[in-house]
Amino acid sequence: MKYVLVGNSFASIFAAETIRKVDRTGEILMIGEETQRLYSRALIHEYLAGVVEPSKMYLREENHYDYLNIELVAGKRATKLLPDRREVVVEDKAINYDRLFIGVGGSPFIPPGMDGLDKFPKQVFTFFKFADAHQLGQLCQKCNNVVVLGAGLIGVQAAEAFATIKKNVTVIELADYVLPMVCDETAGGIIQSIVEHEGVKFCLSDSVTELAGAGGKLKEVRLRSGKVIPADLFVIAVGVRPNVGWLKDSGITIDRGLMIDQRTRTSIENVYAGGDCAQGQELISGSRMVLATIPIAAEMGTVAGFNMAGMPAEYRGGIPLNALQFGPAQIISYGYVKEKEGQEVLSVLDAKNRSYKKLVLEDNRLSGALFLRAIDRAGLFRYLIEERIDVGPFKQKLLSPDFGPAALPMAIRMKLFGTRQTRVRFPKMELAHNAS
Repeated sequence: MKYVLVGNSFASIFAAETIRKVDRTGEILMIGEETQRLYSRALIHEYLAGVVEPSKMYLREENHYDYLNIELVAGKRATKLLPDRREVVVEDKAINYDRLFIGVGGSPFIPPGMDGLDKFPKQVFTFFKFADAHQLGQLCQKCNNVVVLGAGLIGVQAAEAFATIKKNVTVIELADYVLPMVCDETAGGIIQSIVEHEGVKFCLSDSVTELAGAGGKLKEVRLRSGKVIPADLFVIAVGVRPNVGWLKDSGITIDRGLMIDQRTRTSIENVYAGGDCAQGQELISGSRMVLATIPIAAEMGTVAGFNMAGMPAEYRGGIPLNALQFGPAQIISYGYVKEKEGQEVLSVLDAKNRSYKKLVLEDNRLSGALFLRAIDRAGLFRYLIEERIDVGPFKQKLLSPDFGPAALPMAIRMKLFGTRQTRVRFPKMELAHNAS
């Protein structure tokens, strides 16, 4: 059996490790566009800030691939899938497979409408890869003014890193508060004040119209509002889109990402997918969507690995989730924290201590939970959301300081502690047989 995995990602490494648990002798080939072994994108801002050493960025030991007998082809990019031939084209070479996993993640989105963007290639960056952080760190030694486009997770983390190394940093955001995809306006305002205290400036409800300079050197960024911001570096951090363009002629079903079923199979036989390029089940809405988080990528990869190696497994689905830290403030969100018409909201705000809790309910079932600073027992709310628990009988206790498992009805407690909490379902089977 020959397993080919495209993308040296979280999802792919979990798929490969799971395959090897089941099949000790099958050939595993992993193709990665970057030259480094698997590292954490979630830490690149800390690397830029000088908080994390380069050696601490990596998530697996250098010999991990050899230990599992995985052939890593680094620095190569898949360009085409030929399912009728069971081949994936890597640059100019066709590689055959028996089972294929696609875990290529996403690519930074570059918004249109910014004049002059292509005039300053040495001063315009995205903030997505280890190499981006490394190059920006070197350039920052000779630069003072940084403009970041986007006040989402990546943008705010990048801005914090620039502020830590004493750069003048301004963040431009089209929305009227920071982290608009993660939290609501109240939490966004608190986070903004914390990050501003670190030296970051924000221009909200605004957008970049032009990059200007002279002699091929960037000098300033001009905004729709008429403001002009000095800029030696311009960093684009407005989001990531699934990296699926190379598959458009393959016949595989693509929406925003690759559509997968509960066994992580795509619409093409023997082709599986997971991670930030895949659309799996979302438990609250019941629809399939891209959920770009590390835990979900790992779970999808695990399920794919079992199925590829011949052991049936199911991925039940996930929910949007975030666990972040800005300055001294931790923020956790599950589900959808911006309420819609007809939904019930429970919230507690401690303005003095800048802590905040918010729950969004519909028909006595939680569809969103947000915790800022007050994060004790937050994981319990993830369980209540994912299991679609009717919280009506204990709804008034949800935001009390001492709410915990003891406040739950006995039947829910027994289920909570009596079952393994995982979205992965697979039968009890002895591992490490040779798949055929």
